[in-house]
Amino acid sequence: MKIKIMTYNIQSGHNLQRDLDVRHAVSTIRAENPEVLNLNEVHHCTELCENGKCQAEQIAEALGYPYVRFGKAIDHMGGQYGNALLSRFPILESQVFPIPGISEEEKKACVWPEDRSHMRNVLDINGKEIVVLSVHYGLNSPEQKNAVAETLRLAEGETRPLVFLGDLNMEPDDPLLAPIFAALSDTAEKGEGSMLTYPSNGPTGKIDYIFQKGFETLRSYVPVSTDSDHRPVVAIVELEEK
Repeated sequence: MKIKIMTYNIQSGHNLQRDLDVRHAVSTIRAENPEVLNLNEVHHCTELCENGKCQAEQIAEALGYPYVRFGKAIDHMGGQYGNALLSRFPILESQVFPIPGISEEEKKACVWPEDRSHMRNVLDINGKEIVVLSVHYGLNSPEQKNAVAETLRLAEGETRPLVFLGDLNMEPDDPLLAPIFAALSDTAEKGEGSMLTYPSNGPTGKIDYIFQKGFETLRSYVPVSTDSDHRPVVAIVELEEK
């Protein structure tokens, strides 16, 4: 069975010109119509959520996703901020795992240190369970080191097919990412065209990823869009029927 997966940092609902409206992200997502969608930089019940609806819920309603989960990273602007998963398949389980923080001494040398988290969801794909692990890594190497260790801890020993995806804020040649590449397959190996994702108006870096274990990657690509400061990543993977 083929599954279309997408990860997208929506910049808190802003497009590249900093105009706030989640309909920007909706436009790009609608054009791709993934069955499994990870979102980074999502506001949940904050001052930026219009009409009393949280951003992931607004996007799900606009595009007809029946299953939505939000994973808090921090308290922010009167609500919460973090990652979200939208799915056309039932979500059986959803858990949030805070990434271990760094010391106060380490924070002094960091640019914009921020608490982060993984969200782990179990999906039912026509009777077969898969695990989707979503994240948005920090900007600084001490944070990234802890995040990589936590990713590996959560993925280790998982016997079900697994997808790991999100904004990692690191280039593929960063030594800290080497253990992730050793443990999981980057769907960009089957990439079509440039897989660069940031900044969206002329990408020079690849910092958004979809990794997998237990699937076959058929293709992956980066749609051209300035509906955020990032471009999304799309992968089509194949899961064997039960």
